[in-house]
Amino acid sequence: MASSSLISSLRALSLRTAPTARQVLRTQPIRNISQTVLAPSTTARPAVATINATRAAQAISQQQTRGMKVHSSVKKRCEHCKVVRRKSGKRHRGYLYIICSANPRHKQRQG
Repeated sequence: MASSSLISSLRALSLRTAPTARQVLRTQPIRNISQTVLAPSTTARPAVATINATRAAQAISQQQTRGMKVHSSVKKRCEHCKVVRRKSGKRHRGYLYIICSANPRHKQRQG
């Protein structure tokens, strides 16, 4: 009886070591129909991550400005600031603006 159990265990071991056709097929990746149909079109489009990365780089390269400060008296804050009078008409003398090419945060308007 001991020999029969030994033989059956050896058979089980020998069956496990030899790969069957099913085991060979399982090692290959299984692709769904939707993956095979969509695979060519997804490779043609750029990845969403690369699009988001380029948008973030563009946002960093352009400094964000939120408009200008409105004060009753305006002053130059640096040597790059310029005083400009704009929007003057017949009835009023217009607004006094400070524009700055170096730092957009220095933009001001009087009035």
